[in-house]
Amino acid sequence: MTLDFDDKQFDTALRKAGDLVKELYREDSDRPVFAGKSAEEVIRLFDEPLPEESEPVEKVLDRVREQVFGTMTRSMGPRYFGYITGGGNQVAVLAEMIKASLNQNNLKWHSSPVSTEMERLVMRWVAEFTGYPIDSAGVLLSGGSVANFNCMAVARTVKAPANVSAEGLYGSKPLTVYVSEEGHSSFDKAVDMLGIGRNYLRKVPVDEELRIDLEALERLIDRDRNAGFHPICAIGVAGTTNNGAVDDLDGVADICEKHDLWYHVDAAYGGPAARVEGVSHLFSGLERADSLVVNPHKWLYVPFEAGGALVRNPEHLRATFSTIPDYLRSDRGDDGRTDLMEYNLPLTKEFKALKVWMTLKTYGARRLRESIRRDIDRADMLALMVEEHPRMEMMAPAPLSIVCFRYNPGGKDPDELDRLNERIAREVEQDGRIFLTATRICGRAALRTCFINHRTREQDVRLIVEVVDELGAG
Repeated sequence: MTLDFDDKQFDTALRKAGDLVKELYREDSDRPVFAGKSAEEVIRLFDEPLPEESEPVEKVLDRVREQVFGTMTRSMGPRYFGYITGGGNQVAVLAEMIKASLNQNNLKWHSSPVSTEMERLVMRWVAEFTGYPIDSAGVLLSGGSVANFNCMAVARTVKAPANVSAEGLYGSKPLTVYVSEEGHSSFDKAVDMLGIGRNYLRKVPVDEELRIDLEALERLIDRDRNAGFHPICAIGVAGTTNNGAVDDLDGVADICEKHDLWYHVDAAYGGPAARVEGVSHLFSGLERADSLVVNPHKWLYVPFEAGGALVRNPEHLRATFSTIPDYLRSDRGDDGRTDLMEYNLPLTKEFKALKVWMTLKTYGARRLRESIRRDIDRADMLALMVEEHPRMEMMAPAPLSIVCFRYNPGGKDPDELDRLNERIAREVEQDGRIFLTATRICGRAALRTCFINHRTREQDVRLIVEVVDELGAG
């Protein structure tokens, strides 16, 4: 017995599913960005017993339209400004359908030659797009957190004073890692899971631009060495999550060379802007990193999931991740095959490269860079509107495409302003006309917007100010 449809049924189902996808991309300014459902409502929609009997696929698709579309947050739309969530692209939608049809498992070369070689190719393209050495090696993973973990594991293997793969960290000096106070939370998780320990992740103070303080970094390294610790890695951030700050990457590289540390650059968000007109100078030194994270599912507009990890020396990846049991030795030889299971933690891995390849092939690097430049222009437009508005103020510099600001009508103390802006953030969500998030800048509440969506128009930017001003006054 097969689970497949006959040709006519499959054709009907494909057409209906395609109609649902097309519906998502039709212009409809009345659709709320956030559906406005409570947790209780959503839980109730998806609380049902295991279905024992079959149901026509047409009815299932009807439920997708009603229940999934009715509860989703429209992150592909032009008025979604939350987190660092790219809007995706339609070519990649086609790629995802084809990928699922192919059902490739990219663990060994002979299990999927095409996904192996395409992944190697697109990671070379990502390196070239950002100005990183193209003879590096890399893999696509679920996102920046796993990609940063991948690179931190390599740093530990290469720079630890003992063979940690065989002996673990027992008996060795405590290892230390350095990142700015604005660094991503994935580094806290990575040092925890790698046995380094969160107490040994040094959070380095930042300057007035929210970039890592190089003098403070060097002082911490010297202090730890003198205290008997073993510094192994310093991290430069190329686009912080809070405001998009780009550390002095050359400065961090110089310190790493001086102290023989692994140099990692977290460019998960900002990396694709590294060769974009007007901001490329911010990324000088990125090419010196021992490892680099760049997420195509952020500013290359590829749908989730596609996080990229690159390491300058491919042998460092193998030294960290290569474990080959007997049941995975069947095709060993010297014919140029690369098994990507030797480059990362996962063994089972989907064909992520197809949507990246189709995106880069269809749009080309020039057009993608033009879209990135437009996103930066949208952020500049909002920053200017905030600076000129009598009841709003900027909370942080906006070097790339993240703008942090707050509503400030005057006459309120700092705590009152915090509570006011936290209320505005909650009400923006339920209002549904736009979607943004709240954060804290130097300990104070701020409204945070991120522009990495090629569909965002100038009128969508103006709506941000209109909605915040309206809700703030209410």
